[in-house]
Amino acid sequence: MKPKLTKFNKYFRPKIKNKHKISKVLYTAGIICMEPSFITDIQLQSIILTLKRVLKRRGKIILRVFPHQSITKKPIQTRMGKGKGSIYKWLQPIKAGSIILEINLKSNASEILAINALKSIETKLPFKCKVIAYK
Repeated sequence: MKPKLTKFNKYFRPKIKNKHKISKVLYTAGIICMEPSFITDIQLQSIILTLKRVLKRRGKIILRVFPHQSITKKPIQTRMGKGKGSIYKWLQPIKAGSIILEINLKSNASEILAINALKSIETKLPFKCKVIAYK
């Protein structure tokens, strides 16, 4: 999971400025970040995979974040100099109170299914998060 086109390939390391209000869920249920952190492309892919296993085509996954920031790294045992290292992962800085993803269930599925699916995701994320249902 990486962007098709960016203005620059290699960016400075992102900083998280935590000035964000708690967002509202637009669909059946969503997962909200409780502390500022980063989420990588590998973590997002593992989240989507587990959700697909639990939902089994009974709902739609709506991602609210996308990893667009590149992080570079030089290979081990190389000397200093000779430019910046190559890109080794993509990530998205997340502010506290922002929604990571939402689930829109079909009419025949229950709301408990979405909440249980999102609770199974919480262990895969490197920060504290909370499951919210649509009111």
